[in-house]
Amino acid sequence: MKAALKVAFARVAPEQTLYLRAYRLLLLNQKSYLHQTGWLRSLADGRPVDRLGGELPWMNYAVVRLLQDRLSSDLDLFEYGSGSSTAFFAKLVRRVTSVEHDQSWVERVRPMLPANAELVFTPVDVDGGYCRAVHATGRRHDVIVVDGRDRVNCLRQSASAVSERGVILLDDSHRESYGDGVAFLHERGFRSLRVEGLKPTGTDVDCTTVFYRDGNCLNL
Repeated sequence: MKAALKVAFARVAPEQTLYLRAYRLLLLNQKSYLHQTGWLRSLADGRPVDRLGGELPWMNYAVVRLLQDRLSSDLDLFEYGSGSSTAFFAKLVRRVTSVEHDQSWVERVRPMLPANAELVFTPVDVDGGYCRAVHATGRRHDVIVVDGRDRVNCLRQSASAVSERGVILLDDSHRESYGDGVAFLHERGFRSLRVEGLKPTGTDVDCTTVFYRDGNCLNL
């Protein structure tokens, strides 16, 4: 009788039946992608965390997994934009330097960072000091993450600030407004790997692109 009722309901209300099935498979099932990645935990906490509450970058889960697997403790990383990603990267690499344009955010984030992470305040501008902050350290970086402001100019500056084995990551790379920066890197011999998926607290398909050359530190 129960099975017959399910069949009858599915015929009368196929869309509602599909929604109920999705609810059972994705939300109630502890082994589902939404549980295992921590998406539901992030939704509840309102910030990017894994299923145990550990800090994550606000990037899609596929590229986060790639970075977890391939970053190593002999790498220097520079980051445009700061936050939970800064703490996340500091656990995986030798040194993290982040530039941040929001002074109040700097004061909030800095006390939570480990000793190998440096947070630098630089006011936001266009094609000025902010995008050139990557050169202020006086060294080249193995990984440069572009996830802040003035991203096209940050990509242009990153091309000459990345090490021989270095890679550049552009988050939200699906945005057409970043096209000139993407073209700039391609013209300078970088190849690109587009990684798509769901991000913490997000509902849309999010994209991060990795720009790399031969012999890069991520073994692409």
